[in-house]
Amino acid sequence: MYHFGYGSNLNQEFLQQYLPSARFVMKAYLPNYEVQFRFWSKKRQGGISSIIEKPGGLVHGVIYDCDEAEIKELDILESVPQGLYKREVFKVLGEDKNWHDADLYRVANPKGPFTPAKGYVELMLTGAKKHGLDPEYIKVIEAIYARSL
Repeated sequence: MYHFGYGSNLNQEFLQQYLPSARFVMKAYLPNYEVQFRFWSKKRQGGISSIIEKPGGLVHGVIYDCDEAEIKELDILESVPQGLYKREVFKVLGEDKNWHDADLYRVANPKGPFTPAKGYVELMLTGAKKHGLDPEYIKVIEAIYARSL
């Protein structure tokens, strides 16, 4: 199955700690959404990301191929059973110009926005650079990093 990583899950090494089967497939895009920091993480002492609808917005991320049984384990890390995050299937546009169904995580009941957690944004930034996301999008993440806790 496909997973769309856009936040900390952009960082493949981080993701593979919890989803060892995750293999990079391609860069991808989620139109009409943007990344916002709408959940306060006590552990990270700052905001962590979610996608929020925004006409004309574009979330850059990556598609990973992964084992479905493992992603159910990732649900636990993402606090799906507690109702903090939810895993949903979205259509994302791959760099191959085709639409793909991919699971992603987003905050179930967005609050905030909150000042982003620095360590969290570091994961995003490292992953975005490693996967060669658009330099302009990387500048956006760098700007977020500059104002993070």
